[in-house]
Amino acid sequence: LASYFWLTLLCPAPLAAEQPPRYLFFNVAPASAWNQHYPETFSRALFDEVRNTLRAPENPRLRIGVSFVFNTLETPTNILAQSLHRLLAGSEQTGMPVLITLDGQNWWQHRPDLWNWWDPNLPGYNPSNIFNVEWTGWSPTQAVKVCWRNWGSQRRVAPAPNIASPEVVAAHLQGLRVLVPIIVEWQRHLPPSRKWLFGGVKLGWEAGIGYNAYYYPDGNHYYEQWPHDSSHDLTISLVAAKGLSSGACQLGYAAVKTAGIRESGDITRDDIARVTQQYLDGLCRLAHELGLPHDSVFTHQGGNYAPWEKHLPFWPAFNRWSSPGWSFYSGGPREAGPLEAEMKAAGQQRWCAAEWWWGGANASDWEDHFRRTLSFRDCRFICVYNWNLGMFENAAPGQEAVRKLIAGWRE
Repeated sequence: LASYFWLTLLCPAPLAAEQPPRYLFFNVAPASAWNQHYPETFSRALFDEVRNTLRAPENPRLRIGVSFVFNTLETPTNILAQSLHRLLAGSEQTGMPVLITLDGQNWWQHRPDLWNWWDPNLPGYNPSNIFNVEWTGWSPTQAVKVCWRNWGSQRRVAPAPNIASPEVVAAHLQGLRVLVPIIVEWQRHLPPSRKWLFGGVKLGWEAGIGYNAYYYPDGNHYYEQWPHDSSHDLTISLVAAKGLSSGACQLGYAAVKTAGIRESGDITRDDIARVTQQYLDGLCRLAHELGLPHDSVFTHQGGNYAPWEKHLPFWPAFNRWSSPGWSFYSGGPREAGPLEAEMKAAGQQRWCAAEWWWGGANASDWEDHFRRTLSFRDCRFICVYNWNLGMFENAAPGQEAVRKLIAGWRE
């Protein structure tokens, strides 16, 4: 017994197969190299491109992988299932881990049966859909017909969903019911020595209200007057310093009222936060019921900006079924105002940088930013947005930083 004790001190046990690594994931922009509408686009070529471009050494404690977002309301679920199967097969073929995001909030253009409450001449018309979209006040007479998004340039999008609407939530959950069991079955059949190929499932894509689908004053007028011509639309920049709505019209009244939180007075950040937490909690609870363990599920909450007291807190990302995640651009978690205090108050150690781009002037800056993020509490992964569309695939200093980081990474 004594000799065994000394042997274990001199020869530490090998890494257990079930002990998960940390990851650097590189997100592939939807509808680009891989397109969820076309399962045949999910070949191993992009896995190989990422690996061959980065040329990073193998390190079982910090692994390179790819991430992809499935927009669950934009494509028939049988097609999504085929695309997901091919993505998972590519991971096995190449030995590169995957992170899968399942989101129904940001893109639902192809579900007018849920949002068309106003035009009987268009598909999906149902007057009761007025309760499935957001309002600019406490009455359904203030329902929106259109919203805008700016992820580099402004575009019109479908009206912001009411994320407390039973019909909207049911549609989001239905996508999970089809796709999560595929992931669970795949993960269960991976041999113990390759379980690390499954990096996790991320639920939500900057979940919240009013940031990725915002609304201009009298926005319905622009849609009604020029339904197919956005050249007349306003083009204002959202300014975080202006408060919760960032200078656009405040949304969230429909969700807050539907959730039974409030139905009069001024809407508050805590009202929006509670709705967001309820929405994410429901998604994560179902994922757990479908077989995903807590450690495999991550939320992705949005709406966290300075001035911190005027925007959403970080706690809506917390629930018992998952680990939390947020977006970080041009800064890391230690710079994110009350984040650490909120995590401490909740006893939350484990988390992820669900969406991340914190570049630098050179490889040393990039490496420092990666390290500072990964070293904050128990960060399980960084998900860099994006690999393609001229982003990290062209960031030579960032690629050099990844090689140095992985070569020198120790827990």
